[in-house]
Amino acid sequence: MKYIFFLLVSFILIQNTYAKNPVESPTFDDILKEIIKDEKYIFDDMNIKIKVPLFADNPIQVPIFVDAKAIKNAKKLIIFTDLNPIPKVIDMDLLNLLPIVSLNIKVAQETPIRALVLDDKGVWHIGSNNIKSFGGGCSVSSVASSDTDFGKLLGKTKGNIFKTDGVYRLKTSIFHPMETGLVFGNSEFYINRITIKADNQILAKIDAYSSISENPRFIFETLVESKDYKIEFFDIDGNKFNMDIK
Repeated sequence: MKYIFFLLVSFILIQNTYAKNPVESPTFDDILKEIIKDEKYIFDDMNIKIKVPLFADNPIQVPIFVDAKAIKNAKKLIIFTDLNPIPKVIDMDLLNLLPIVSLNIKVAQETPIRALVLDDKGVWHIGSNNIKSFGGGCSVSSVASSDTDFGKLLGKTKGNIFKTDGVYRLKTSIFHPMETGLVFGNSEFYINRITIKADNQILAKIDAYSSISENPRFIFETLVESKDYKIEFFDIDGNKFNMDIK
C-alpha cells in the first residue's frame, strides 16, 4: 500500500513539473503561441538546464548557457525572453548539432528566459529560468559602432575547436554591432542568419535576432568530426562573413 502511495505521489509530482509554468509572466502565453502555434508542449526543467548569472549587473552582456542534451534526437532549439522588446534570441534548426548553446544577450529588465526544444515525437520541451537585472540593455547603442576602425573590424572572426569524449565543441566570435534599432537615430543592423558546416555537410541552420549582444560569442557542440568546420554569418544588410575552424 505504501509503495502504491509512493508511486502515486511521484506521478503527481512529475505531472506537476510538466504541467505548471515554473516562472509566470504576463506575456509568456502570447509569445509561445506565436512561436509554436498550437503544437504540443510540456514544461521540462529536468531535461533542459539554463544557466544565467545570479544577478546580471551588465544588461548588455548577459551570459546564458542552455544544455538540453538529455533530450535525444532533438530537432530544434529556440530561446526567448518573456519581457524583452525583442523576445526571440535564437532559433536553431539542429540537423547535426547537439541541443546546447552558449551566448550573451541583452535584457531590458528582469525577465524569464525560456529554451524550447523539439523532440523527435513532435513535442516541445520548455526549460525556464529567471534573469535578475536592473535592465536597460536593449536601448543602448553598440560600442562597436563607434569604434574608429569599425569598417576594418566588421565581420572579423575568431574560432577554435575542442574535443572531449567524442564531442566536438566549436567556439566562435564575430565583430558586429548587433544594433536593435531601438535607440533614436540608430538603424537596426544585426546578424540574422548563421550556417554551420562540416566540410560540405550542413550541421545547423540558425536564425539570430538583435537581442544577442554586440560582437557575439557562441559555443556549439556536434558529434560530427571534420578537419574543416565552416561557419557563415549573414546580416540584414546582405553582408556575408565566412570563417573556417580547423
